Amino acid sequence: MSTSSPQISGWTVVATVEVADTEAIAQFLPRESSEYRFQRAPQSPQGFIWIDIYVDFGSGIEHASRIARTVLGELAACGLTDFRIIAGRAYLDLTSLAPA
Repeated sequence: MSTSSPQISGWTVVATVEVADTEAIAQFLPRESSEYRFQRAPQSPQGFIWIDIYVDFGSGIEHASRIARTVLGELAACGLTDFRIIAGRAYLDLTSLAPA
């Protein structure tokens, strides 16, 4: 029986964040790069905007996890109105995926 992790590759949603719909979110989002991008989620509660954060896992899971942690950390430090991480908070706690 194999206990290996499933292989993740390509663009994957790693987190969803919430901000007030009155927030000018575009001015706070880090500039997109070839490693991550943002997309407004199709549904969110009234009065809020949900933003999905996509990371490219093509360079490996550890690299993608570091990118996710960095992007979430930057957004959390921006002072956005009613900012909340809906999904993906675990990436903020990662230091390394290498076995201890």
